[in-house]
Amino acid sequence: MIMRNLYRFLILLFVVGCTGVKNTNTKEIEIVDHDYKLIINPESFQFRFENKEGNIVVPQNKNTGLLLNGKPIVQTNILKASDSEKSFIVSNENGENAEVEIVFQGGIARFTVNFKQEKDGDIALQLGGMPVAHGLGDVAAFEESFNIVENAKNTYVIKNDGGGRRWVSTFSIFPQNNFAGVFFDKGKKTVIIDKNQYGMNLTKANNATFYYFLGNPKTMYSNYKKVREAHGYKSVKPKFRLFELGWESWDALGWNTNQVTVQDILQKFHDNNYPIRWVVTGSGFWDEGGTTTSFGRWGEKFSDATTFKSWMNKNDMAWMIGLRTNLIPEGGPYYPKTKKRDKNLKVKTFYGNALTTEAKKKDILVRDTNNQILTITSDIFPIVPAYLINGDAIGAAAWFQEQYAKWDVDGIKEDTMMNLDTLTNIYNKPMREIADKGANVMARNGEFVAPGTLLRINDTGVGELTKRIPINYMQYAACGFPNVYSDVAGVHNIHNIRSVDANIRHAWLLSLTSGLAVGAFPDKWPEEKQKVFKKAIDFHYAIAPYMYSEALKGYESGYPTTLTPLTIAYSNDSKVSELNNFQWMIGESILATPLLKNYQTGKMDVYLPEGVWFDYETGKKYNGKQVLNDYKIPLDKTPVFIGGKGIVIERTSDNMPLKAKVYPVSRSSQIYKFIYPDNKGVNIITYNGWGSINTLKVKDITDNKEIAYDYDAASGSISFEIRPNHNYQIAE
Repeated sequence: MIMRNLYRFLILLFVVGCTGVKNTNTKEIEIVDHDYKLIINPESFQFRFENKEGNIVVPQNKNTGLLLNGKPIVQTNILKASDSEKSFIVSNENGENAEVEIVFQGGIARFTVNFKQEKDGDIALQLGGMPVAHGLGDVAAFEESFNIVENAKNTYVIKNDGGGRRWVSTFSIFPQNNFAGVFFDKGKKTVIIDKNQYGMNLTKANNATFYYFLGNPKTMYSNYKKVREAHGYKSVKPKFRLFELGWESWDALGWNTNQVTVQDILQKFHDNNYPIRWVVTGSGFWDEGGTTTSFGRWGEKFSDATTFKSWMNKNDMAWMIGLRTNLIPEGGPYYPKTKKRDKNLKVKTFYGNALTTEAKKKDILVRDTNNQILTITSDIFPIVPAYLINGDAIGAAAWFQEQYAKWDVDGIKEDTMMNLDTLTNIYNKPMREIADKGANVMARNGEFVAPGTLLRINDTGVGELTKRIPINYMQYAACGFPNVYSDVAGVHNIHNIRSVDANIRHAWLLSLTSGLAVGAFPDKWPEEKQKVFKKAIDFHYAIAPYMYSEALKGYESGYPTTLTPLTIAYSNDSKVSELNNFQWMIGESILATPLLKNYQTGKMDVYLPEGVWFDYETGKKYNGKQVLNDYKIPLDKTPVFIGGKGIVIERTSDNMPLKAKVYPVSRSSQIYKFIYPDNKGVNIITYNGWGSINTLKVKDITDNKEIAYDYDAASGSISFEIRPNHNYQIAE
């Protein structure tokens, strides 16, 4: 029903010359959708949203409404009207006209504006300000606060700059108001968010479509998923391999990456029981001369790639290589105009190959406004002119995947570095094609969706602990993509003895997210610090199956399950927006509380939302809706509380069954679903809480028999082994 209505009025069936009924009074116009109403002032086309009780959900003010080329509407003519759909012809104070169609059904309000002019024009929808806002991908990540409203900056141009801002989204959520918005059309996109207004602005000719979502967060994310998929932005189903511990060559070796150096350091990690399951060797396989996309060709650094891959796969490690969607023009060599080089790169020239010519003949390269093949030079790498794969061209994504497959590796780390403004179609489809064909994909670039399992931010070290990393992570999650990853633990700093504690705090932060990797081995550290570092790694290993199960639920629902900011998980609790620290939910049971700010103190103010919570390490019980002031989180403490549904699945060994750990958080009925990695099965666990451990029983419902469990006296929790496709019941 919702999908049918998304398309039903996409093409407007009326023209400016249609006869309308001019509004001669100021009676407000209502468009009703179950629990909400859209209220429009016909004279100015200012609008607001109210609930069914008449309370304002999203306000208007004198500067809000529809603006055409920056000018407000002064005249409105109604063309068509029903309870949930209305269409108008509007005019601004310059006499410029537009057709506006509004459909408001199923919690989705869609505004389609057809601006009657041949050249590009500015179309803007503005509403009043709201207290809490998140989203906007990378462009809102380099600020002081996760709450965009609190930042000094209020105007955000949604673009890809080839550097730190490469994942773009116009999606914004205002959780306290049960409200969100997004727009997809190509063109210059700008979003304004401050305490006084929320505006979406698009510069283009003719039609522009804007969406608003109303309801609780789970409803809004579900509707957002439907809408973006209708616009062609499809998500990639997560793969468990990338929820395991990884290793990257760049931090450890830079351009000194080769078959020998990689194997030596991986063997060291293996000997010290680091459960590495995926490996990124970056771009060290390139031929001398610097071609950026050799497609299946190996240089001297990986002269026996087949044997090397066999060694890694034998040790249960998937091999991933760096890949970009830019191609060096055929021929060469090409000489950079600058002496600037990336880290310890020594290549002096770059060249292309015959596959660039093939792509040109297939007409799958991006063209400019004059229909010429676009050449663009990255400021970072490669620093010579390059072509770009046009992901929207017929056959382009399939061709690119076929070329990737020639390497016969297990996946890619995408890292294209091009300042493209709004030209972002080179990422989503080619990367998704590679992922859909079975490869592990780590994505850096993308638009509205993550084209891989992990969505990566870059150039983040321990100096970014207190701001960039957690804010970037949570803005991604607020946009609906919480399976985040940054650089490896202790990146560029692992051998700095003075920063060991900061590196460990960094590792704890990464361990509480979907993606965690290591680079250089910390063999220069004191032994006790190495043990604490390994403890963070082991905790991620323990909860990786649980986190992956939550990721699959999020893939189906659109809700950011693996990293849910508390402002979204507990949107009705105004206290969560006042937090000075970074906290989030991992699934429905784990509260992550990493100590990042002022970590030298070993203390932080922890906020516990409603419900019952248990300190993961001590087992101590706390009642929610309170702040634990100066709570001790020493370096070796797992920064986690258990609450919510109170059920966590943990792994102790690759050779042992998984265990369900259940905490007595509630006397009300709880139902928890766990999905195994690699489609190996499902568990349903139910319980009604318990008062006395002496009368507690755990039953395997599938086998219809009681099973043994372990009891933890400190927390009152129990744990028991689970098997795929068996269901369990806990009862007194």
